[in-house]
This record gives sequence, C-alpha cells and structure tokens, in this order.
Amino acid sequence: MKNYRYRKCGLAVLVMAVLSSCLSFEAFAALPELKSAGKYIVSKGTKAAGDYQGRAGGPSYEYGKGLRLGALTVKPFVQYVAEWTDNVFFDEEDEKDDLIHNLGLGAGAEMPLDGGRHLLYGSYAANFQWFDQFSSQDHTDQAYKAGFDLNFVPFSLSAEDTFRITTDRSDTEFTTRVPRNENYFDSLLEIPFARFFLETEGTDLDINYRSPENSVFDHNIFTIYQRVGVDVGTHTQFLAEYAYIGISYDNADGRDGDGHQAMLGLRGQATARISYQVWGGAQWRTYDDDSRPDFNDFVFRGSVQYDISESSYLILKGVRTPQESTFDDQSFYVKNKGELTWRQRITERLYVNSHGSLSYNDYSRKTVRVGVDTTREDYVWDAGVGLEYFMPNDLISFFGDYKVQSRDSNIPGFDYDSQVVSVGVKSLF
Repeated sequence: MKNYRYRKCGLAVLVMAVLSSCLSFEAFAALPELKSAGKYIVSKGTKAAGDYQGRAGGPSYEYGKGLRLGALTVKPFVQYVAEWTDNVFFDEEDEKDDLIHNLGLGAGAEMPLDGGRHLLYGSYAANFQWFDQFSSQDHTDQAYKAGFDLNFVPFSLSAEDTFRITTDRSDTEFTTRVPRNENYFDSLLEIPFARFFLETEGTDLDINYRSPENSVFDHNIFTIYQRVGVDVGTHTQFLAEYAYIGISYDNADGRDGDGHQAMLGLRGQATARISYQVWGGAQWRTYDDDSRPDFNDFVFRGSVQYDISESSYLILKGVRTPQESTFDDQSFYVKNKGELTWRQRITERLYVNSHGSLSYNDYSRKTVRVGVDTTREDYVWDAGVGLEYFMPNDLISFFGDYKVQSRDSNIPGFDYDSQVVSVGVKSLF
C-alpha cells in the first residue's frame, strides 16, 4: 500500500507539471545516475546549452550504426568474454580460482518520430555465465529496457524503465551472487523560461530477492526531485534542488522511512572540452522505528568530464550519500566514493581503457557480536586497465583487461582481495 501511495504521489506531480507546461510551458543495487547527471549535464532547454530558439522542438535524433528496418533502427550485438579469477567467492582465506565464460547477446531498437523530434527505444540483453569448476555458480542475467524522448517547443519529457533479472553481486555488501529482480524507472521533465528553467525528475527503484532467506530485504525507494535553475553565464547554470525520498519494505517491520534532501548545484562547461556539475547539501532520513538511527548529514555529488578528443575522454566522479544496508539489521551505511575513468586512443584503432574507484563506507550504529563491539567501517577499491582493438569495419573489436579489487573492513572475516584477467571479442552492428 505504501509503495502505491509513493508512486501515485509521483505520478500526480508529473501530471501536474506536464499540464502546467502545456499552459506555459550495495547489498542493494546502487541507484543509477539521474538523467540530468549524464554526459550532457547542461540542461537542453536553456541558453547555456546553445541557441535554444534554434533547437527547441527541432530534430534531436541522429542516425548512427544499426540496421534500418523501415522506421526502425535495430542494433544487435554479441560478445564472448573468458575471465580467470583467483577468488571466485571473495573469500578472506582459502581462495579458489576458476575460469568463467560469459556469452552476451541482445539487440536494441530505435524509432524516431516526427522527423527525429521524438524517439521511442527499447532493448533486450542476456548474459550466460558458466564456470569450469564451480558449476553451482552458473546463471543467466537478463535486462529489458524501454523509453522515450519527447522534444516539444515549450518542454521536453523523457522516461525510461529498466528491468533486470540478475544474479550478479550487488554493490559492496554481498560477496555471494544473489538472485534478485530489479526495476528502475526514471523520468525527467524540463521546462525553460528564457534564462530560468524548471526540472522535475522522478525515480522509482524496486528490488525483490528470489531466495526466501533474503526476501526480508525486498524494498522500494521512490524519489521525486524538483529543481529550479538560472543561467548565470553563457555556459554556466546555478540550481537549487529539493527531493522527497520514500523508503518502503515489504517484509520487514520498522524499516520504512521518509527522507528530505536540499542541495545547491552548479553545472555547465568550463571550456569547450570540459563539462562539470557539483552539488552539495543535506539529507534528513527518518525511519519509522524510533530505535533505528536516522541520517541527518551532509550529502554531495559531482562529476567532471574532459573530452581529450572526439574519441578520448577522462571522467571524474564523487558522491556522498546514505545507502540502505543488509548487514546486521543496520538501517544504512554512508557511502563516500570517488571514481576515475579514462579512455585514450593510442592509434587509429587501438584504445586504452582504465578505471579506478575508492569507497569509504561508514555504518549507522555499532555491531555487537562475538569479539566485535564497534561500528563497521569498510574501504573498498578497484583498479583496472585494458586494451581494445577495432577491426577496419568497426563492427568487431577484441579486448583484454586486468582488474584488482579489494575490501578492507574493521570487522573480522569481511576482507577480501581479487584479481581478474579477461579476454574477449564483441560485435555491434
């Protein structure tokens, strides 16, 4: 009932916003990025994005790769990856290695409407994973996605829904592979008023575990964001944001809660090649059970992207936010994470890909168990580098990479180290 109330409230807010625009115009999966936090972080509907009058309501779809089937552009893909890991189960001791085979395949489809002003799209992907020695870990993951982008003169509206049937590890808490279903919905409404603009964004995350022992963690997180902004320069925007957060658990008493978040932000383009955004503020998250710790503290998110060239880039991201927990009946842990991604073109067809991240996770209260009476603190990090070579037709590429990851906890038995070496081939039409 509570999930329904949150969704109904969010739908009402979006409907009201659309109507007004027509008149004027980790054990839990980490929340995906907001739509307004992607590569193109400058709002489409304002002068900071360029000449709005020349772009508003005009075509926004550009044909690229894919197979043309009437009005549809279909983009099938297939990929095979062989990876060796020295720690299949993320054990602290007595580590076990194995060779893991991954076969991924699927297709995406895009349908531009009204000369490219609007777009409908969808995709399906499946990944089959099987192990040479530990066949009990064999599984198949599937992902379904559907969405649309509408580009009108007085407003733009986009929405996307992704449903995943997965067994992959979830964020940083579970070291085992946990069967679960995840559904994530995100919608973004942008309304420009010359130098000023409004953004209304709604997200809804549902996680349901397929094993009875983990069903107590089934939950929903609904968030509605209202932003107001103003252009303070040719390529700079100042924003203020309020968010309401609704947390609902299906099978756990006292874990429901509500949250409010207020942030100020700055985003835009520092140069022709550097785009950025930075947000800072506070969140007040209160749980229904008074015995559970609440979160009332500073939150942050930010990113900087440097386009070294048309095919090379550097991305730096950071975030501080509370994350729902599955450990020791905790309410949450505070995730403080920084990550760096670098893609560099070496020759015409050879690329270097690298990624690294570091997280400090601080839990909400003390853990009391045999030999332990302290608040859990984890350092989680990973680093990887690889090469990718594209064949002359640009349809097939070969790649290989090396990755290390580790968790260092002050709770005995929660440390692990892992190394993975991968080689593969993929084709995208």
